[in-house]
Amino acid sequence: MENVVLFKLLPYLVYIVSFLMAISSGVLVYTGLSNPTERVQTRLRMKSTIAKGKSSIQSSASKSVAEDWLKKAGNPLGITSFSYHAVFISLVGLLLINYILFPFIVHGDFNLIGFAVIVMGFIFLLPAMPFSLFTFIMKRLVEYRQAKKNAEVFMLYDLLINELEMMKMSRINSYNLIKELLPYFSTIQPLLAKTLSEWSSSVGPEVALDNLAEGLNTKESKSLVSVLKSLDKVDRETAIKSLKGMQSMFSRAQIENNRRKRKVTTDLFGLPVKVTHFLIILNFVVVVVTMVSVVLNANR
Repeated sequence: MENVVLFKLLPYLVYIVSFLMAISSGVLVYTGLSNPTERVQTRLRMKSTIAKGKSSIQSSASKSVAEDWLKKAGNPLGITSFSYHAVFISLVGLLLINYILFPFIVHGDFNLIGFAVIVMGFIFLLPAMPFSLFTFIMKRLVEYRQAKKNAEVFMLYDLLINELEMMKMSRINSYNLIKELLPYFSTIQPLLAKTLSEWSSSVGPEVALDNLAEGLNTKESKSLVSVLKSLDKVDRETAIKSLKGMQSMFSRAQIENNRRKRKVTTDLFGLPVKVTHFLIILNFVVVVVTMVSVVLNANR
């Protein structure tokens, strides 16, 4: 069996060796006809061309649908659109080589069912497809991140009330309050750190807080930011009264946020079950198609 495979691969090995020898001959001829300065210039031009091509690919990837979804989801595991497409296309290429191209070269058989399954998987994982698995997972991750962000906004609200109630001075410094509470958060910590940075720069506190509300992008955060803008202008009792005045709204929002968070968690944990059911149905369809093909071939 191994001898048969070797003889089948022998013509392709001849082509591969010929290709490598042709490249080696070209390199030797180029080395003999060019001086060191020309070779250095050629290498620099090639590096520049490769760098421009890589920059162009990254730029196009940063404007893609996948990059938009990944940014909304907070780039889980540090994945970018470029890395996702690189891994995705490499995986599909390896599957095609291993299950389609290599069996076709060795045995001469084209695995139509395997090719159809790989193409379906490729389409099913495309970010541009509205009903793809990628879009489904990204939507759930965005909802989960938004729910987690809302939970930390509610915690910021409670901590502000506690800090104000424990204060002994009537004069409030919003910048110092947010700075002291910064270590208690994880999801909204980058936004709060950016707000503090803009607060102390030429941007100013008003614009910094507006950017915070835009970054959090929730109705509750906008209400909280509107109170934060006036904290430095009012005394401690007025600030506490303003924050407590929104307590009922925040409580209802917190209940809705917890319900949404549980729903997203349930959907994410139920994803393996849904994928398993899909694979079972796909396997059943493949078995039926295979049986029909066998029967038709037998009748012929």
